[in-house]
Amino acid sequence: MTNVPRIRVVVLGSSRVGKSAVTVRYLTKRYIGEYSSTTDLLYRHNVSFDSVNIEVEILDTCKCKITGCLYDHLRWGEAFVVVYSVCDEASFREAQLLLETLAKLKLPSYYTTLLLGNKRDLEHSKKVCVDAGQELSLRYGCQFYEVSAAESYAGVSLAFQSLLREARSVQLLRAMPIRRKLGVNSVSKVLGTIFGQNKSRDRGKKRPSLSI
Repeated sequence: MTNVPRIRVVVLGSSRVGKSAVTVRYLTKRYIGEYSSTTDLLYRHNVSFDSVNIEVEILDTCKCKITGCLYDHLRWGEAFVVVYSVCDEASFREAQLLLETLAKLKLPSYYTTLLLGNKRDLEHSKKVCVDAGQELSLRYGCQFYEVSAAESYAGVSLAFQSLLREARSVQLLRAMPIRRKLGVNSVSKVLGTIFGQNKSRDRGKKRPSLSI
């Protein structure tokens, strides 16, 4: 029996930014606006891309304070979705802190991150512009999408799919024999090629992003 590859995803962010909303939207295509969970929730989901079946475990965290529990989540995960609300500047600052913590704790070539700005449909209340999200994602070398879990499944789905494809690429690179493993810079080049960009050659360009 062939083992199915597995990717462990952790969804992080401040309270009331829509972590559960984007997670459930991706998994079920449905939008549920109100969540009151006080515990972390673990979902299992099977996806298929590039002719490969993947088992995805998604941990929807209820809190993001820098505690021992959070560090356990960061060590457990291989891919991370850091969510903030475009209507809440404090949640954006919290997202920056989470990205900084990830960068300190994880080896650069061994994890994948998506910065996700939610609630873009609330244009009248918007406090964090798209450029701010782009600049933060560029600083930490992660993907960036601005979406509305309330309005559209397509944007949330595309963001998660992009994260999973990159995470799978990192897994394959890690599985190479030790004498053939690539260094951090080479990994960045390969992933840059996958996403149509060579970061070492042109650091001024931003990683793929979408506001939808």
